[in-house]
Amino acid sequence: MTKVVIAEKPSVANDLAKILGATKNNETHWEGNDLIITWAVGHLLELKTPEQYDDELKNWWKSVDKLPFIPSEFEVQPVKGRGQSKKQLQAIKKILKDKSIKEVINACDAAREGELIFRRIIQWASVDAPITRLWLQSMTEGAIKEAWEKRESSTNFDPLSDAAYSRSEADWIIGMNGSRIASISMPKTKRDGASFSIGRVQTATLAMIVDHELDILAHIPKPFWELNVDVSCKDANWKAKWTRKNHKDKENRPEYKATRIVEIDEKSRLEKILESDSPVSIEVNTRESIEKSPLHFDLTSLQREANNLFSWSARRTLSVAQDLYDRFKLTTYPRTDSRHLPEDMIDEVVKIFNELGQQKPYSNFSTHLLDQGILNQKTIFNDKKVSDHYAIIPTGNKPPSGMDNDHKKLYDLITRQFFSAFYPNAVWEIEKRIATKENEQFLREARELKVPGWREVRGK
Repeated sequence: MTKVVIAEKPSVANDLAKILGATKNNETHWEGNDLIITWAVGHLLELKTPEQYDDELKNWWKSVDKLPFIPSEFEVQPVKGRGQSKKQLQAIKKILKDKSIKEVINACDAAREGELIFRRIIQWASVDAPITRLWLQSMTEGAIKEAWEKRESSTNFDPLSDAAYSRSEADWIIGMNGSRIASISMPKTKRDGASFSIGRVQTATLAMIVDHELDILAHIPKPFWELNVDVSCKDANWKAKWTRKNHKDKENRPEYKATRIVEIDEKSRLEKILESDSPVSIEVNTRESIEKSPLHFDLTSLQREANNLFSWSARRTLSVAQDLYDRFKLTTYPRTDSRHLPEDMIDEVVKIFNELGQQKPYSNFSTHLLDQGILNQKTIFNDKKVSDHYAIIPTGNKPPSGMDNDHKKLYDLITRQFFSAFYPNAVWEIEKRIATKENEQFLREARELKVPGWREVRGK
């Protein structure tokens, strides 16, 4: 009796075959140990177009009265124009028709689209065998073996499947109908194509870009000044900036800020005050500011931080993070929206500390955390804030020597964020110097790191 595993791409199938003992390599699958491990190449099936349901819909202009067209039941077909995909799909179908199969295992990406890729194949091939889900959070050998032992019934993931089908069908309904209506009703120039493309996400995003561009075009520049002064008191010298007292920003006047002078009369008045012989009073206040330890990364926060530090695009960050996950096995699943860890993962985290401690850049951080114990447990470990996947963290595996600079940088960022989350808060001392002359104030604020806490790991 044979089990069939369907992965989302060849590289994942190769990793599974190596670990699960399927050693015989065929062109379209691996075999061995009562296993067949095959793979999709992304989406192998797509929804049919409107004219495939109704011939009259072939002519867009003559079938407007039939819109909106919504099939009573959506049908799929092999993705057009990809010969290799069609060949792989036929190979999978042939494998699934084997009567000796006792279990079909979904090893596609543990996310909505991975669920859809697998479910469409199963539906198209009319599979009768029991179906289970291999839910992979990490591509390390240990994680794969553990997930293999904990396979779940596919029915447990029906809500995820429903979400995937709903997304796909909603996109189809809006795109197919909206594109036809827009192409027929909207005026076109010679530069426009024969049709306009309308999409559930793309059109809304385009509208945001257009609105922003219109705001830019409608903007009327308004001059403003900022007043900087040199202040001396005893042996101390510093620069300060005029700041309006009791200031509140005004929504209808975006140029009106606390340090901006927007009226020429106000500018002249302040200049006269500075030129006068009026006395100046100095006040110095200090306070402590707590900077809490950061959470682990989810995909959005990782992309934002990589943009801030490296000026990377979101796509570049995702590409590198995906490599770190499935190619190098150094980090966990990247397409997550959670910044927390499951409550039963504490022992695994300690294990990762020990493994990262063998890597020279992180040995001191690992030793410190193992000595002090895990801090911030209630903040980090929270089942209610973990959805399909937990936060992006290192697996503990050692990076290969030939890894390129992009992968090194992102791996280091993820690893340092992982350690930082367990470090104490950082404490800053904020010093505020206020020079006052004729009831006008000139401020200078500076801060100094007093207790490094997690900043020892991530830097200032």
